[in-house]
Formats: sequence, C-alpha cells, structure tokens
Amino acid sequence: MSTANMESSTGPQLLLQAEKILLHPIHPQLISYCPTMDLIAIVTDEENLDVYRINGQRAFGLKRKGSDLTVDLICWEFNGQAIAVAWSDGCTDIVSAETGKVIHPNLPAPRVGTGDDDIRIGCMGWGRNFIDAGIVKRRTGVRKKLDKSDGQVTSIDFTDETTEHWDTFKDETSLEDFLQRQPDLQALDMAPDLPDQLAMMDMETLLPKLPAIPLPPATPFMRMGQQADSGAFSTQAQVDSLLHSHHTKDHNSVDMFIRCTDVGSVHPSIYDSLETINIQLPSSWPLESSRPLLHASHPYSCSHGLLTALRIAGKTNLAFVPLTLGFIPSAGIYLHLISSKTSQLQNLLLYVQQCLQRLRTFWKHSRDLPSKFMMNISETLEEKGHGDLVTNLYHLACTGNCPLVLKEWLIDELSEAGHKRWDHTVTGSLTTVLQLLHENLLPAIDRCAIILSRLRGLAKYHDESSGWIFNTPVTTFTSLLSLLKNLRLLAHTTLLYASDEKRHFGSFSKWLRYEIDFEATEPDSQSRAEMEGRDPGVDVGVVLDYIRYGLMKSDLTPYLRPESDLSTQQRTEDASSYEDTLKAIDLLKDEALYKEQALCLDHVLGHFTRGCTTLFQQISAWQESNTSMDSALILAPDFDVDGAAALDMRMVSLPAQANGIATYILFTQAEAAQETLHIHRLTHDSQISSLATSLRAYETATLTFPSGARVIDAKFADDKSLLVILEPDSSSMADDKGKERDGDGDGCCILISLPYATPSSFSSPSTSTSAPIPPSTSTTDKYPIHYTPQPPASHLLPPSPSIPSQSTAKPPISTSAFGYAQTPITLTPALVQKHTRHVFTTRFTPLKMLVNGRKGRRVVLVLGSDCKHYRVLDLDFREKGSGKRGVEGEGKKVGKNSEEVGDESASGSGSASEQWSSDEDWEGVSVDEGDGDGDGDVRMVG
Repeated sequence: MSTANMESSTGPQLLLQAEKILLHPIHPQLISYCPTMDLIAIVTDEENLDVYRINGQRAFGLKRKGSDLTVDLICWEFNGQAIAVAWSDGCTDIVSAETGKVIHPNLPAPRVGTGDDDIRIGCMGWGRNFIDAGIVKRRTGVRKKLDKSDGQVTSIDFTDETTEHWDTFKDETSLEDFLQRQPDLQALDMAPDLPDQLAMMDMETLLPKLPAIPLPPATPFMRMGQQADSGAFSTQAQVDSLLHSHHTKDHNSVDMFIRCTDVGSVHPSIYDSLETINIQLPSSWPLESSRPLLHASHPYSCSHGLLTALRIAGKTNLAFVPLTLGFIPSAGIYLHLISSKTSQLQNLLLYVQQCLQRLRTFWKHSRDLPSKFMMNISETLEEKGHGDLVTNLYHLACTGNCPLVLKEWLIDELSEAGHKRWDHTVTGSLTTVLQLLHENLLPAIDRCAIILSRLRGLAKYHDESSGWIFNTPVTTFTSLLSLLKNLRLLAHTTLLYASDEKRHFGSFSKWLRYEIDFEATEPDSQSRAEMEGRDPGVDVGVVLDYIRYGLMKSDLTPYLRPESDLSTQQRTEDASSYEDTLKAIDLLKDEALYKEQALCLDHVLGHFTRGCTTLFQQISAWQESNTSMDSALILAPDFDVDGAAALDMRMVSLPAQANGIATYILFTQAEAAQETLHIHRLTHDSQISSLATSLRAYETATLTFPSGARVIDAKFADDKSLLVILEPDSSSMADDKGKERDGDGDGCCILISLPYATPSSFSSPSTSTSAPIPPSTSTTDKYPIHYTPQPPASHLLPPSPSIPSQSTAKPPISTSAFGYAQTPITLTPALVQKHTRHVFTTRFTPLKMLVNGRKGRRVVLVLGSDCKHYRVLDLDFREKGSGKRGVEGEGKKVGKNSEEVGDESASGSGSASEQWSSDEDWEGVSVDEGDGDGDGDVRMVG
C-alpha cells in the first residue's frame, strides 16, 4: 500500500512515500534497500528472498534451495544491478536485478583449512574503486562555465567563486553520477587519452552478440508443469548481462566484491570474476577468533574498511581493520582491461560448457526415441530368426519385398503417428544441434581466441617486467590458443557430420513414410497400383547409406561422447596437438584405429578449462601478493556485538587534504547507558600501508541524549549527516522552564538528523588546532558534534608507540566506558527538538532503519517492531507550517546567515527551517511561509 499523505501528528513530519504490511514476519537483519532503484529486498520466515517495488508489488525473488538451508546475509551491489544472497551452507547466489535470474549460482566459500567444513559468510560488501582517482576528482570538483562572448567552455574551480556566480554554473556532476546503475560516461567526459584509447580498443564490440542457448527438450519423465533446467544463458537478457555488460566500458574503475567468513578470512574478488583470494590477519597476533561485522569503501580509496570483532584474552574487542588492495594502483589502466577480459573469459567458458552440454542433450534426444521404436522390432526379428532390422530394411529398400514381421511393425506399431513423432524428434533435435554449433559454440570459441590473443600481447609486452600480473611465459597462452584451434576444428567437423546426418535422415524418413503407406494398402487395390507407378522421390543410394551406417550408430558419437566414456588412461593423457587431431579425423573416416581422446570435444574442453584455471589462479596470486590486512585499531574493548543497538561505518573523502579519507564509525554499547552514542573518526591516507604510518588523526565523540531516552538505531545518511531513531522520555523532553515541549507525543519515537562531519574535518591538518576549542553556543546549535583527539598508539595492532598524541593541551576530560579520554557531549531537549525531522505515531514503533539515497532522491526505510510493517519516508520533501505554529516572517531566505528563524519554528513543525545535512544545503532556497494556518507548501530540494 502506498500513500503520499502526511501522518497527522503534532511534530514535524516527513513525506510518507510508501507503507506495506506483510502477512508474515521477516528477519529484521535481512532487509535491504536498493541503492539506485526503489526496490526493497526482504527474507521471509520461510527463507525465501522477495524483492518488492515501492508500491508493494513483488518484482522478483529467490526460492529456498533446501529445507535445511537458511539465508545468512543479503547485500545489494553498489549500483543496484544485482543482489548477493549468502546461504547457511557457505554458498552465495548472485541474482540480477534486471532479469530476476541467478547469474552466478552456488559461489562456494573459499576454504581456509581442511577443518573448515562448516564455514559461513559473515559479512559481504560491494565497492567501486577508481584506478586514477585524480581524474574523477577533477571532474567532480570543477564546474563548467559558458563564456557567451566566444562560445567557449572554460573550466573554473567552483571553490574560488562566490554565490553571485553560482547561477552561471551548468554542470552539477558529483561522485554519485559515477555510481549510478548505468552511468552516462560520455556525459561525464571520462574518455581516456589517445594512447589509452588505442590500448583499450575492443574489437569484440564489432562482433554480433552471442545468442541465448536453447532450452533443453522436454522429456516424458518430467512432471506436469515442471520446467527443465534452463541454465544461466537461457534468455538474451541473461547473455547480455554476463557477456555484453555495459559496465565494462568504464576503463577507470574496477568493481570489487568482498566476502568475509565467520572464521575471519576475507575474500575479495574483481566482479564478476569467479576467482577469489584468501586474506587473513597475521598469525602472530594473539587472536582467539575474529569476526567481520561491517564493510565500507570509497571510490577514491583502494583501502576498504572492515569493522571486526577480535577476541583477545577472552574478551571481544571492536576494531577497525583496513583491507588494502594494492594491485589497483600498481597495475594502472591495464587492471581494468585484464580484470574485464578474464571475467569475460570465465563467463565464456561457462557458455561453451553449457553449449556442449546442451549439444549432447539434443543429440541424445534425437537417438532415444528411434532406439525405442527399433528395439521392439529387433527383439521380434531375433526371436523368429529373421535377422536384424538393418538387414531387413536394406532388403526392403533394394528389392521392395517386405517380410511379414516387418510389415506388421510398419503398419501396426510404427504407423503414421509413430513415424510423425520419429521425424519430428530427430529433425528438430538435429536442427537445434546445427544451430548450437553454428550460432553458439563456434562464435564463443572465436571470442575466447580474441581474448587470449589480447592477453598474450600484454604478457609479451611485459615479459621482462618484474612483478607483472602474468608470471608465466608467453608459451602458456600459445598452448591455450592451440587447444582452441583443436576445439574449432572438432566443432567444424561435428557441424559437417550433423548436416550430413540430417540430410540423410530426411531421405530415409521420406522413404519410410512411403513404405508405411504402401504396405497399408491391399495387394490388388488400385491405390497400390498407383503407388507402384509413382516415384517416391528419394535417392535410394542415400537411404541405403543411412540404413547401413547412420541408423544404428551416429557419426557424431566420437565427438559428442562424454569424457567419462573414455578409459582412465585416455583421460589422463596430455592434450593432443593439432596435427594429431587432424590425423585422428582422417583415420576415423577410413575406419582405422584412432586416438579417441583427440576427437572428444568434452576432453579437449577439459584441458582448456584447466589451462584457463591455472591462468586465473596466477592473477589471483598476484592480487593476493599485493593485498594486505596487517594492522588494526581497537575502538572499544570488551564489546558486546549482539547487544549493540546501532552499528554503522562510512568512508568520506576530504577535499582539503591530499588523498585524505575520513572513516566514521558509530555504535552503542550494551553495558553503557541506552542514551549514549559513540562516534569515532579516523583520518588516514587513501592507501593504508599500515595504520602506524597512514593514520593522520584519531578522534572520538560521545553523544549523550536526555536522560531516559533510548537509541533504537542510528545510521549515516550521507557524507554530512547521520540519522538517529530516539525513544525519548516525556519527562526528560521538557524545556528550561519545566514545561513539556510541543512536537513530541507521549511515548512517540522521533527521527533526528545531526551533522556529524564538522567543518574542521574538511580543513587542512596544518590549520587545525592542537587542542579542541570549546564550541560556542551558536556553533553548538549548528554543529552539535565535536571530536576529541585520542592517542591511537596504545590501541594499535601490532603495537606501535611511534604515533604521538595529537593533543598537547589538557582540556577538561572524562574517562568513558571504553577507557578513552574524551569530552562528553550532552544534547539538551531543545537541541534534540531542533534537529527532529520526524515524529512517529504511537501505533508504529520503529525497530530498524535503513538509509538509502541517490542524487535528488533520498529516503529512509523504517521497519516496525512487529517485523511485518515498514514505512518509506522521503528525506527530500518538507512540509511547511503544520499545526498552529509556523515560521515567523514571510518570504525569508533560509541559509547559514539567516538568524530570523527562532525557537518558534523549531518547536512547531520545524521542517521549513530545519537543516537536512547542514545549513549550507539550504543556502539560497526560498521558503513560502503562508499565513500560519497550516496550509504550507511542500518543496523538494536536491
């Protein structure tokens, strides 16, 4: 159910975008909002994944794979193109949001040791990393201004311009434009330079798209309504998403998929590559266990952040562990080329394997039904001593004399209906075999050869370079290309034999139908006389050849037989050369002895697959050697993971600092007061070699809400503000005169928005003070959160006392529950009231919050305590002047310099004067105040 009406309440209200009440409760930890589309993924109590649109309609889903399996985690891709589902058996399914189909099924959890049989996924994350972040920074930090005199476009740094010139800027490009589901790279002006364009030139774009693989034939053993296994390439949309994806055109980025197991191992992979690497914390650390909880990343940083629970000496510690992917900046622009081509080669391998499997299925289907028809008559002929079926049919075709037993079989058992089934099955199956060979298998082999040739060129160019991605000689690629040459030869030969077999069977089928009709007539009838004088219209020589050679055995058998039919010695032999393959084909034509394994397509493809797997493992080994996870910063000792109501982490870029990244972590502690929220800020380099050397600043803040209040959940909304769902105590939410403030109903939960990224966090380190300056009253209202520097040396793993304390002065401090010296921040009821964005009604009690947003469209999803009811609130819409109180004045500008808006507006609706992320976001926004009767305008601000 969806509505756009405001809830009737005495407090500020956000626009209710959607509301839905489910039939059954869901798992509160298994609900997720798509980052780029209005899709909500939930997991029901039946362990089924259901994805709903914002209007409540079900879009797609994923059924439970087994009665003993449960869903552990779900995680959307950063651009919303897919969702990952981790099962309790350790496998992960990746479901496409475009088609609703599983595009990567049963990705196994990498094994760390022999005893990790019950390993499960404990944390998942997606991220996009720019190879050259400077290009994107210059693109997003510069807006283009049109010079009307000469029509030229000049680039001007918007930080040097005043507000009078802002209306002349036409380009509003931001980082979010690069993270969209299908970013417009041409509009983003991200074309590489000419040398890079030549290096990235892809000839495959000029080739026709590979078609979908036909569905397998239906068998009589299938249940009514049961569909055959279609595979991952059954529709053109699935083929396009896997083999012709648009995201591979962005040459300046790589997409990472991070899986963390419950035993502490981390497995990053370049999506959609199926090869992963295994990264673990140093064995020298005194760890009893480690459990990753959250993942965070930023496109400008090649270091991902992992919030991990480390158990040391019987106590669980909350720690920040950086995962540095050093191979991203080291390989440069070739990283995208190699990662995209290896991923495409992996998908092409799956495509070729499924093509060959489907070839065998249709070929076997063309032989099964005729063998059943011929089995009965062959047994009857053998019992009566009339020879075999081939001899009798050959005799019939040569002499026209039909034995009585064969005549009864043609008229009574086979008849017209049986012949029609025979002809339809064989002709249709052989037609599909030809289609698979000509349109699917051979073009896919050619594409594999193009990719391997390109990778061989890169390996040959960097053959003498130390530490390059491919550490094997160029002959490895040459041997793989030789195997592809064998595959292409065998596929062409199979195509020729299949075409001949179809043509020969057509003649045989036409002759057989003539014989059925002829034998069904009476000996002395006029119909027989007419048929005797009529030419059947078939080449008898072709019919005789098919009866003799193709009726009981097929020429496709040596090529389409499974590898399991070969002997053990044949399966273990090395791959045959191209000359040996040619010789085996010629020997087979002459009916001489030949190497059976040389003609088996399945056997040759197995050699090629193993060679490609070795190549993929080399790339994984290179990635693993350039990936580090060898430092940690303990944020909270003796931390109760299950008792924490709120836990979130976000990485933010610092424009004023060169290659500076700030990681914010918020959490609540079960043992501490329920009204306390802890925020930690780590300022570090974009590439963390070690926290001892890359950590620039470490600051903490503790927010204490009014007494009796309880923090239900807290999340970072964007790079500037955080949202907190607070259950206040009505007695504590009184003003200084002891009078209860308007806007909060008794027992109603509220949603407040606080700017957590203060201006000092975006300033240069050289201009920052050595000690925190106590904020003034006006600054506290505007930025209620200020941070206290902390000495990180005593909390680093491994211990490193080389980092000095950043605070030389000694401000008034207090020791928190975590042993850190920090200044407590108490949010007064008036301050909470000022930053309140939404007041929930008493009939809806929030339990969990999810914040999602994209450019100009930000929403918050709130799940009710019954785990069946959720609401979607729009953060970009505001209501002016609800209730009796309104904003004083008329036609005022709400901005950082506007002081006309006082406590009157804050105690009423407060929405028109309320800052969303910070007051700068409202600068220059005009608000029509109205006449105070509550009929305010609803405005969208992006």
